[in-house]
Amino acid sequence: MQKPVPFLWVDVFAEVPFGGNPLAVLEGSELAEESLLPLTRELSLSESAFYYPPTLPGADAKVRIFTLAKEVPFAGHPTLGAAVALLLLGKLKWTPPQTTVHLQLGIGIVPVIVTGEEIPERARLWHTRIGIPSSEITDDRLAWLPPALGLSRKQLCARLPGPHGERILYPQVVNGGALQLMVPVDSPDDIEQMEASYRDVVTAERALGAELGILAFAFSEPPTKDPTLPLRVRARFFAHDAPREDPATGSAAAALSLYLHHHGLLAAGQALEINQGPPHGITEEIPGRRSILRAFCDGKKVEVEGRVREVLRGEMKLLI
Repeated sequence: MQKPVPFLWVDVFAEVPFGGNPLAVLEGSELAEESLLPLTRELSLSESAFYYPPTLPGADAKVRIFTLAKEVPFAGHPTLGAAVALLLLGKLKWTPPQTTVHLQLGIGIVPVIVTGEEIPERARLWHTRIGIPSSEITDDRLAWLPPALGLSRKQLCARLPGPHGERILYPQVVNGGALQLMVPVDSPDDIEQMEASYRDVVTAERALGAELGILAFAFSEPPTKDPTLPLRVRARFFAHDAPREDPATGSAAAALSLYLHHHGLLAAGQALEINQGPPHGITEEIPGRRSILRAFCDGKKVEVEGRVREVLRGEMKLLI
């Protein structure tokens, strides 16, 4: 009989209770390797995280992240959620008001700064594994996006006024820890009207060079030149790894901050505030989960921050 393993269920990027993106965090040492992906699918979350003793100097714990399709080297909400969960479970020592956790991930060691008064409440990661591998997509390859996102080709660009005339932002693959496609959309209303086709999302990802999803975004208000004010966007995320729309995507938040910094719209130290999530659940009568993510980029590193809320905890015994 398998030994029970502790687990914690948290909501990441949840400014309100039962918001954000749910995550199950489990001790992996007592689980068979071949059970990790099936168990993730059984839990039916976009991702699950399994923690182990570290194997690299300087790491506090090793964390493996699984989507419903495969293991991935990095994802934002599992990284933040796992760091907080390890403190809440007492696997690592919590010293308020701030404790730094060094997680060993597939991309290397990622520091996570966790803050709170009596308990861990917010988490912020940063890393330097970023890059702009290709230019904006302005050619006929854009034809892959309308069937994937349910918008016209004209809607799939952002038009910004400028001192020398209109400026157009085009889709582009960037690396904020994973190769993801950033798709600027003309208005927040267009974001709300999107009706993604899962099969066409998979096709578009592969055709356009993304390895972990498509983030469509629109500016909630005109971009500000004041670095003391946040740059606010409305966003939705779709990926072949997640048959359902993802309500919060930390890796995509990192990628978007890099994209906007690269195009001169996000200053170093300026906060990018992302309101992400579907407008509805599985029916229009069910509200969609909403998340608030904050990201930063100075051109050399990206940071992603959000609220993490404990939902439930217990022990799990896998009987299969």
